Amino acid sequence: MKNNFKKISAAFIAGMLMIPSAQAATLEERVAELEANQSLNIFNFSGTFITRFDDIIKAEQTEPDTAGNAAFDNSDLTYLRMKFQFNIDANISKNVKFYSRLTTSKHFNTFYQQDATMSNSDDLSASNAYDSSRVVLEKAYADFTVPDTGLTLFVGRLPTVDGQPQNYKDGRARMGTYPMLSYDSVLDGMGLSYKMDQWMPAGQTLAFRALYTPFSQYYAGASGAYTKTPTTQAGGNLPTNSAGYGVMLDYGINDMSWADSMGLVLLNFQTSDIYYANPGDTTVTGVSDLTLKVGGTTLAWELNGIAKSGWDLSVSYLASNLDSNGQLMANVPGTGFGTAADSDSNSGSVMLLATRYRLGSWIFGGEWVNGSENSFYYATATEDLTNFYSTHGNGYHAYVTKKFGQNIAFRVGYMLQDYDYTPTGIGPVVASDRKIETAYANLRLDF
Repeated sequence: MKNNFKKISAAFIAGMLMIPSAQAATLEERVAELEANQSLNIFNFSGTFITRFDDIIKAEQTEPDTAGNAAFDNSDLTYLRMKFQFNIDANISKNVKFYSRLTTSKHFNTFYQQDATMSNSDDLSASNAYDSSRVVLEKAYADFTVPDTGLTLFVGRLPTVDGQPQNYKDGRARMGTYPMLSYDSVLDGMGLSYKMDQWMPAGQTLAFRALYTPFSQYYAGASGAYTKTPTTQAGGNLPTNSAGYGVMLDYGINDMSWADSMGLVLLNFQTSDIYYANPGDTTVTGVSDLTLKVGGTTLAWELNGIAKSGWDLSVSYLASNLDSNGQLMANVPGTGFGTAADSDSNSGSVMLLATRYRLGSWIFGGEWVNGSENSFYYATATEDLTNFYSTHGNGYHAYVTKKFGQNIAFRVGYMLQDYDYTPTGIGPVVASDRKIETAYANLRLDF
């Protein structure tokens, strides 16, 4: 008993002697852990996983039937695709925020892919190309807010996709800053945003945005990379940066007596000359001296919770303009962009009407789009395979969505594209009887 007591006493004394060093080690560990947690707590992680099945039930055209726009008649073309988006956001300080998204999109088990070699970059469309399992940067930009002014500077890869009314279909809140019928491609740039909420009546918001989105054109050859002036295939000099700009007003009002909210966006955008290279064998088809200027004005209006019900309505209108100078094949007349002339300007319009009714966990929705003869809407982030929103004629879309909680949405839909004119591309736009029918199923998981 005595020996046991001595052993216990010795162990107790030894333990007491070790306490200061143990406490010191614990304190250091806690400080390090606190610093690590403070660093980690600035981050927010989220993601989206989409699986989609498309069946192009029928795709046909009898007119025109020319060498550059041949007739076709195809049916039951089925596709399985997936997309994964991983968001990494950082709340760096009260006045500095960072947002980013890494994306991969692909077809299921691609085994054979027939395509054409392109000379122009796929930078604007890589995140929605579905051509491999590569991970690409879809978004990466920082907001720098000037304290107590409402003024914010933003710079980086901007949130120029997923604009209204794209959020209607899967029951999401507004996901993109800019309307879908303006930008729906990934763009890099910088700009200023000024919130004028303090000057507005209660429940109303107003913001002004101005952005600059230059397009890079540079020489990257093995000899003289970046130190040489870039040229067209025909030998003409090009600027290393071709300007693009946009100005936008964004107005909103909440908690009206007859609706939950209303939004109105007016945006004007324009590029300077952008070079369009010939993707073919220039020794056979000829070199390109073609340049484009693209611009437009978009008005987007939405009304949500009409009559305090689940009915939402969105109307968007794009007045587009397109200037084409030169020819894709400099020695072949008729190969301008949207024209047969060597130099031409065309304008057109696109109207999009989108509506949905939210009934519990169900959403019943529809869209109608109408594109005029010379309309031009460039969108690389659309989820469909057949450029539904660029239809030169009438497009109809009906869908039903089932929400399984807040984060899972399963949607089935049907699209019909009834063309009056061929899509804008190389050569003039001409009358067409093209018709495309598509059915699809779309599963979206947000986490």
